[in-house]
Amino acid sequence: MPVVTLSRTYGSGGAAIGRMLAERLGAEYLDRELVARVAARSGIPESDAEGYDERLPSLWQRLTAALATSGPEAVMTPVPGLAVTGPAVGERLFAITRAVIEEAAASGNAVIVGRGGAWILAGRPDLLRVQLHASLADRVRYLRSRVEEAPDELRPDASDAELRDLCRSIDAARGAYIRSHFDADWMDLRHYDLALDTGRLGLARCVDLIELAATQRSTAPAPA
Repeated sequence: MPVVTLSRTYGSGGAAIGRMLAERLGAEYLDRELVARVAARSGIPESDAEGYDERLPSLWQRLTAALATSGPEAVMTPVPGLAVTGPAVGERLFAITRAVIEEAAASGNAVIVGRGGAWILAGRPDLLRVQLHASLADRVRYLRSRVEEAPDELRPDASDAELRDLCRSIDAARGAYIRSHFDADWMDLRHYDLALDTGRLGLARCVDLIELAATQRSTAPAPA
């Protein structure tokens, strides 16, 4: 099976689709698990690392501050050549993220959610790059149905306007991350092999379509 990367607007069901897809394909699934590995290698508690991109910039600032003040003994399984002093802290964290994603992809059977996976692994012949999106109205409805996926800071009685603002702010942070590290527009569909509107299609149908595309990619003859 190919390596599948999922880029998703917030509230479009990317995590749920990723989990279902990985189960279908018998693949390794990396979403918050990826962040936890990055945090462990950086000497950051896993409890702080879970869902860090949903809390940008506050938690990201805590991560970088902790890494900047830690000694070499605090770094677990460091990436070769990644010193505690030297490059900007954000770049060091990104280097660890890149290494973790490349290690997961080396197995040839992984579903990787976000964190620039589509760009980090660009050029792999077995890569399927998927983009998931939905209208703001559909995303608000989804977030209300999946309260457990919302950030802890969000009140259960948050208004639709607050949920729309949350989607916009997290999307903006994700877009800035891709722009900063890859000089790319994450909403430019030319970066993807498949783009799906999860609000119109539904999560289960999206999983079916991605599985079909992944199966076809894995059985396609290699280029001459």
